Amino acid sequence: MSRCPRCGGILEFAFDPEHLKEARFKGDFTFWRYRPVLPHVPKPISLGEGGTPLHEARRLGGALGLERLLLKDETRNPTSSFKDRSAALVISDAAGSGFDAVVCATNGNLGASLAAYAARVDVACHLIVPTALDIGKLAQMIAYDADVEEAGGSIEDAIDRASRLAEETGWYQATTELNPLAVEALKTIAYELAEQAPVPDWMVVAMGSGATIHAVWKGFRELEEMGAIEQGPRLVGVQAAGCSPIAEAFILGGDRPTEIEKAETEATAIRVRAPLYGSAALEALRDSGGLAISVTDEELLDAEREIARSEGIFAEPASAATVACLRHLLESGEMGRGDSVVSLITSSGLKTDDILRNLSGRRRSPGIGSRLATKERILRTIDRRRTYGYDLWKSMGKKMTLGAVYQHLSDLENRGLIASYTEGKRRYLRITERGRRVLEALKELRSLL
Repeated sequence: MSRCPRCGGILEFAFDPEHLKEARFKGDFTFWRYRPVLPHVPKPISLGEGGTPLHEARRLGGALGLERLLLKDETRNPTSSFKDRSAALVISDAAGSGFDAVVCATNGNLGASLAAYAARVDVACHLIVPTALDIGKLAQMIAYDADVEEAGGSIEDAIDRASRLAEETGWYQATTELNPLAVEALKTIAYELAEQAPVPDWMVVAMGSGATIHAVWKGFRELEEMGAIEQGPRLVGVQAAGCSPIAEAFILGGDRPTEIEKAETEATAIRVRAPLYGSAALEALRDSGGLAISVTDEELLDAEREIARSEGIFAEPASAATVACLRHLLESGEMGRGDSVVSLITSSGLKTDDILRNLSGRRRSPGIGSRLATKERILRTIDRRRTYGYDLWKSMGKKMTLGAVYQHLSDLENRGLIASYTEGKRRYLRITERGRRVLEALKELRSLL
């Protein structure tokens, strides 16, 4: 059960204050060091998650005019994302409770993480994703042998589908918004920070569903109850300007996210139109004495390059938001140049295609004729025989990346030229009537040349 049966609110774990005061951490500096303050699981499953470095960004901080800027580098987790923390705890619970399958709605990172950890213990992983998905994250899901199903154009559509599937099949529900263990896992970021350095004046966190900033603040509040710190940092929650329901609500003084009709940002990890943890995020921001802000996609991509060139860390656009906002905060006087700041870098840019498109402007790109020829070849193959993505890639001689093949398939499906259907654990492809008409038109055009 993920919701309160009386009020419909999100359920979460709470520890007795006396238990927290008595908690002692033992062992190596990894995620499972904090097992005493995590919900019980019979047997921890690990790929080496947690214990990520806190990087002092001297060059980047100097360029921004900050005396002390630190980057909490979650790209160093096993699948290059902070969601490995959630996957470790969730899959440990699922496997330890006797489930042989999990289902999860995901924008990408959690799906890649769950697929890896599920593969580790031979648990079937069913991932429900929106149509727009970063190719690098999809490639990870496929490599770990997850069953991937598209469900509408938004994460909200995917969550609805994952919720129905869990009820219909009895699969373990692993979606962050529907499983409080995901939040418990993410709070360990705060625990690690408290052991790595003095509590900073500010901590900057990107917001999508609002779960991460809520989880981090939960961790700091528990540390206060333990007597390990005097008080947590002031939080900054940052969103993309094209999808900022939490930031807008904060600025307007609301206690619930504003309603937006369309989410428009290339930062897919934080493209959440109706954030289920939005109210909890707003509470965390105000409780910490913090603030919320939004930045443009152009600023995200600029910051992504700046972090990479200055500090050697390749962050995805959503992560780069935590640096992109700093100039605004300094110029407005909200943040002082002598303040200490931690920016949370949640995931690697190698998992996304946004920055690759942006950087590829330096290189000569294939002409439209080349792209059409590839799509025509894919259409003709699908028209001739029953096939699927990986099989197509092999039939094309592996002359392009697997990700590129899936990008072509996504384009063709979005245009209504092909359709997909699931049979067993595999998604097969078929050509539509419109696709056949396009092939005939191309054949006619070629006869005129």
